[in-house]
Amino acid sequence: MNIPKPNLVSSLATEHSGSALDLDAAAVLDPDTYVTGAPFEALARLRAESPVHPVSLPGLPKSWLLTRHTDVRTVSRDTETFTSSRGNTLVEVEMSPTSAMLPGIDPPRHVQVRKLINQGFTARNVTRLEPHMRKVARDIVANITEKGEFDAVPDISAEMSLQVIADVLGVPPEDRMDVFRWSNAIGSLGIEDPDYAPTPEALGQASAEMFRYCAELVEDRRKHGLKDDILSALLVAEVDGEKLNRDQLNEFFLLLAIAGNETTRNTLSHGILALSEHPEQRALLARDPSAIPRAVEELLRWSTPVMHFRRTVTTDVELGGHHIPAGDWVLIHYLSANRDEDVFERADEFDVTREDAGHAAFGGGGTHFCLGAQLARLELRVLLEELYPNVPGLAVTGAPDRLRSSFFHGIKRLPCTTGAA
Repeated sequence: MNIPKPNLVSSLATEHSGSALDLDAAAVLDPDTYVTGAPFEALARLRAESPVHPVSLPGLPKSWLLTRHTDVRTVSRDTETFTSSRGNTLVEVEMSPTSAMLPGIDPPRHVQVRKLINQGFTARNVTRLEPHMRKVARDIVANITEKGEFDAVPDISAEMSLQVIADVLGVPPEDRMDVFRWSNAIGSLGIEDPDYAPTPEALGQASAEMFRYCAELVEDRRKHGLKDDILSALLVAEVDGEKLNRDQLNEFFLLLAIAGNETTRNTLSHGILALSEHPEQRALLARDPSAIPRAVEELLRWSTPVMHFRRTVTTDVELGGHHIPAGDWVLIHYLSANRDEDVFERADEFDVTREDAGHAAFGGGGTHFCLGAQLARLELRVLLEELYPNVPGLAVTGAPDRLRSSFFHGIKRLPCTTGAA
């Protein structure tokens, strides 16, 4: 089991730290920056003047910050030169050769495990979730309508993502808050916000409790019969005689609980904020359901809930005119890639009518393309279809309380009103 110990970067020192571009790179990787909003101007300067920029992280290997869409895509698709097996955040970890934690394993092992897990994510299994998603969305609408004034993060974004992921994992309603608590503690590894950052003891306890609970769900299905959920599908999945063992099921349960909680929640929160700031686009979604699929892609581009991952260079390589030796890290910045002026017209404008030009919100493509992309898109579409036609005046009433993190692009609190008279 690969649950790394917290080894967080509390400060950043860059090479030639007196230069303006080094200060920009420092701002991009400084969690304090994000309390007042992402440093889009700094990212734009780096894309224009130093898209492959050397940085030095205290106690960690030499790193290179990649801010252009083309480099993010190149690295994401070349797993031989840029490996994930030594970790993909600023926490060093060596993955077990038998791990099923897809973001941290490369081909050929990744391909084998993905074939196994894909059997749980068939189109039928994902489509089956839509009626429950729609009921959850309607209950959310009823709740906020009754309140009139509310916080969109717990009342809309977290509630939607939590209930959907509980349904995906086959978690009974009475247990979903436990899963939420565990996934928050474990998923906050690397988050520098004092409201969320776990102690080592809390991290270890949450991991142990979640794995025990997953084992109980598995035992229940083996004893009392499989159910119509993705966990049951994973229990019987088999490729070339291989099945997921206990540790691998635990890993995937953890991964899905965290990914479904953090990413969709933050995408929805940023989307609600952006649509409040653009009432004409909010009105479009309220009156025209056919506009929603494009809006989903724009929300994903605009929010980019995971801002960067990293890879370890396996062999000397040239990138952006720089010689990068084996052993160095590259930090692929998805948020910057999604504002790249060479790829997206009016890249800094929010536009739900935009035709997707290949955003990097699901990892830049390639082997590690997000397994839950289809599920996330469905969840976002259903929520938008139920929310704005029924609450067309939904508006943010105060400043967002942003997450102190250079990794997750998050909003902690977002005061709102339904706009009802």
